Amino acid sequence: MSVRAGGFVLAGVLCLVGCGHARVGLSPEALTRLDATPGGYLAGPVEGFDTQPSVLNRKDFVWALDFAPRGGRVAYTRLGGTAYHVSVWDLDVGARKPGDAPVPAPVMLTDPQVNAQQYDLEGVTFSPDGALVATVSRSGAVQLFDAATGEQKGALATEEPLVSVAFHPDGRWLAVGSAQGLVTVLSVPGLAFGAESRLHTGPVSALAFAADGTLYSGGWDGHVRTSDTPEQSLRPDVARTHFERRGGFAAVQGSVNGGAPVVLALDSRSPVVVLTTAAATASGIDVAFLKDTVTVPGALGNTVARLARGQTLRFKALALTGMDVAVCDACVPQGSQGVLGSPFSDRVDVVFDETTAEAVLTLKGGAPEGTPAVMARGLTPKADFTFPAHVNDVTVDARGQRLGVAFSEEKAERNLKVYERERKGLEDPQGPWNAAALVDAGSGKVLRKWAVHHGVVSSAAISPDGRSLASGGWDKTVQLFTEAEPLPKGTLEFGWSVRRVRFAPDGRQVGVAAWTPQKVTGNQESDPAALVVGVRYAAPGVEARGAAAVPTAVEAQ
Repeated sequence: MSVRAGGFVLAGVLCLVGCGHARVGLSPEALTRLDATPGGYLAGPVEGFDTQPSVLNRKDFVWALDFAPRGGRVAYTRLGGTAYHVSVWDLDVGARKPGDAPVPAPVMLTDPQVNAQQYDLEGVTFSPDGALVATVSRSGAVQLFDAATGEQKGALATEEPLVSVAFHPDGRWLAVGSAQGLVTVLSVPGLAFGAESRLHTGPVSALAFAADGTLYSGGWDGHVRTSDTPEQSLRPDVARTHFERRGGFAAVQGSVNGGAPVVLALDSRSPVVVLTTAAATASGIDVAFLKDTVTVPGALGNTVARLARGQTLRFKALALTGMDVAVCDACVPQGSQGVLGSPFSDRVDVVFDETTAEAVLTLKGGAPEGTPAVMARGLTPKADFTFPAHVNDVTVDARGQRLGVAFSEEKAERNLKVYERERKGLEDPQGPWNAAALVDAGSGKVLRKWAVHHGVVSSAAISPDGRSLASGGWDKTVQLFTEAEPLPKGTLEFGWSVRRVRFAPDGRQVGVAAWTPQKVTGNQESDPAALVVGVRYAAPGVEARGAAAVPTAVEAQ
């Protein structure tokens, strides 16, 4: 990899893990102002990258990366030998005052395994206080980890593959985006259902919250949508859930006693609700100790099944308490883990929405009297910005006034056509919408667009002050732009596709996630796959979140 700045190529300057990384490019006065300003960030035109990045990973496919809003940490998701992990690094270990000896290299805090290698781990984000890391997977799982220890703090299996995630600014809610266009709001740390809306057709490629709670979502459908997330009372008597046709039955997903999701066939002819032994055990039912029994009719005659009384069935916000559940493997149709019989249909109306493949479940007679109100974050679509290209990434500046958006004229799908071009060494084409752009967050107007990359622009990170942009692409480069300049102010070159680029919350650094050509011999190290690099400013000012945008210029070194 090389670093280009001001038209010069500075090769061979990368710092391996273990080298010191001084806080370069800023005068002591600028650092003092920044450190003394709560929530402060640098403002002004960028002029390039520092020439000594800190490389965190040289071995893996790194998919996603995020900085902690506070705490000087960075996390990335990586594909190891047999599984995906989330790696959390401390960037501020041993930090000293300006003018002291160089700061020691970043230190890995934790690296927990998240899921098997067949499920891409495409989303990672920190909680606002930096204490938690959330990941989402194409397995449909949302997981929360302690950022310091790697201890799992929460897990939920959802109905659809997940590809994007963002924390609400209050830290108590989390938005997740699916590969099928659904955006869901979940509580933290319980991961209880709050709200959902199918905002896109196809993958929700990006989610980003502004400081006021406005949610920006981007999709391959060419849309960036804005949604309000007001606090509101959650309706406990209605739920929309995905359904499929299996073995002649409609099947929905639910949970029993808060356990893992189970696939339940709808069959009002059955006189009982039924679970398989495995599903009952996973739901916390100790089958061996059940004393009561019930006779369940089936195709091959009657079966005497053990009965668990007083269980709770949950479908998102809708809960059915006091349900008796029979445990019978022979009573469940193939492809399902249970049956919702007449005790369910007596209490719940089901209407099928074939256009969205969702079943709408409604309690007959509404919620029971005295059911306590549950407050949750809602999801109310507000504005829709349409573009003539696929949207691959969306970020928002500190004031919520501008967006950084990554576009591509082809979908960001790694298919045979893409691999053949790479194998032959063919360069993807440039195009007016293979671009990174600054976009007005209120109107959706493109304020400045740079069509410098060849092919897919996978990521676009807006600077906190909204005046600069770092973009990454499948052309193996990261480009650094500032709004008044038509050409990049700096370029980083990688060994393979760049997946994610992010500005640090104070604007001082940029983090990059990339794939690297993998090696199975020697120390297995290859080109950089995860790194943090400093950003130089011409005459940086310091601004505070929530304050008026009046930068105070301080002299750079």
